[in-house]
Amino acid sequence: MSLSIKSRSFIFLAILPALLLGTYTMAFSEVPRILWMINLGFGMMGIALQWVFFRFRPVFKKVNPYSILLVTIVLLLRTFFDDGYQDVHRWVSIGTFKVNIGLIVSPLILIQIHKMENKIMALLVSLLTVLILLFQPDASLVTAFSAAAVMLLIRKNSSNITKGLILIAAIGASVFAWYNLDSLPAVSYVEDILSLAWKISGVFGICSVFSLVLLPLPFFVLASKENRTMAYSLGCYFSLILLATLFGNFPVMVMGYGISPIIGYFIGLIWLGEGASNWEKD
Repeated sequence: MSLSIKSRSFIFLAILPALLLGTYTMAFSEVPRILWMINLGFGMMGIALQWVFFRFRPVFKKVNPYSILLVTIVLLLRTFFDDGYQDVHRWVSIGTFKVNIGLIVSPLILIQIHKMENKIMALLVSLLTVLILLFQPDASLVTAFSAAAVMLLIRKNSSNITKGLILIAAIGASVFAWYNLDSLPAVSYVEDILSLAWKISGVFGICSVFSLVLLPLPFFVLASKENRTMAYSLGCYFSLILLATLFGNFPVMVMGYGISPIIGYFIGLIWLGEGASNWEKD
């Protein structure tokens, strides 16, 4: 199966509308220039790196999933050694940046769970990740990660009882997370970026909404037959991350300020691009 040039372009450029509209919204709203320049810079670097990995260096197939999982879990636990803010521990300081580790590594963890052949280990890693996210706490990530992990774990397990328990655990974790929702205030150019976009004009606001709809589409439209479950899982994850912003103060990925969701999104796209590259060789 060959992948058309239009489809390849969709993988690379699905991020651009949200990235550019978000940049303009922040600039128009007089957000400090350094912030929207950082967002735009990381987005453009991501597109360039994505093309390099897509063409020359597969990164997910040859790496042992357990080594990646060890690093990602340690990074998630590292958030509890940071000062946090109002008892919320989602960030780690890296130089001058404060990054939301969960938004970066969650797609990476999901990809490793998909690769793992040991069903029990895949289940334990999923439960441990959800537990850490519950204690951070992060309701949007708990919901998005749990739903995506359920899609992978149910496919791995044939027992209806096991499938039922996995589903109950995911629903229970999500309900608990939303019941214990944090009270962090919204930042206009992070969580409320869409409100700023609507203030520019109604047309601009509508275009901004559609730009966000584009973000998860590659994972549904370009899923190969062999990797459909994983692609749909990532598509579900990113869709729920976006939907959660309607119900709480959570970052609007790519369009709002924040490099963490941009990095996490590109991790997913690089995985999808590797799959696309393999189709061309078949």
